[in-house]
Amino acid sequence: MTLIVSGLDAGYGKLAVLHEVSFEVARGEIVAVVGSNGAGKTTLLRAVSGLIRPTAGSVTLEGRTITAKPAEKMAGFGLTHVPENRLCFPSLSVRDNLMLGAWTKNGHGDVESILDLFPRLRTRMGQAAGTLSGGEQQMVAIGRGLMADPTAIMLDEPSIGLAPKVVAEIMEVLSRLCVEKQLAVLLVEQNVRASFKIAHRAVVMHRGRVALTGTPAELVELPEVHNAYLGGATV
Repeated sequence: MTLIVSGLDAGYGKLAVLHEVSFEVARGEIVAVVGSNGAGKTTLLRAVSGLIRPTAGSVTLEGRTITAKPAEKMAGFGLTHVPENRLCFPSLSVRDNLMLGAWTKNGHGDVESILDLFPRLRTRMGQAAGTLSGGEQQMVAIGRGLMADPTAIMLDEPSIGLAPKVVAEIMEVLSRLCVEKQLAVLLVEQNVRASFKIAHRAVVMHRGRVALTGTPAELVELPEVHNAYLGGATV
């Protein structure tokens, strides 16, 4: 497995949020992490990416232990994190935002490959990122994460606030990346229906613990998943 999280505990000061979280993501695989608000999904990504320090457990990437490594070094190890709310630099151009992701030794600065994934950015390269639509800003954020040429990428709620058509476009790109670049993709997503359409496996979190794991097809057959996250509708 490419990314292995084993027995991870983490939190904020005396507040424990994650409890013995374990899962794996292989190259060429998308694993969705779903759960209600407060389940610990964002904290999980922060702990894996070094933004907060785990209190127990381990994280390995391609056989290398990266537990609690500084967040600014993670891209150099092959792990990138696309946080919630896009977090583009609004006054910088689209091109400059993308190039910020290419500073590591692994980054080739291959802007053209990003534009192939998100062709609508091609005419926006000189435009300030803050003037883009929400969907375009999300494309820039994902593109910046890809510029470091990672082996694994983590995304936190990439669909939030976006129109259904744009969500479908972004999910299709993630599916392509998984196949074409053999990336390990860890996708935290409130839009369970959208994430289950592209995920190979899913992790359901509840109160900071892994409650269920399985394929989307297996999980949607469980009443507790179907009713809680899909509103009784089919995927």
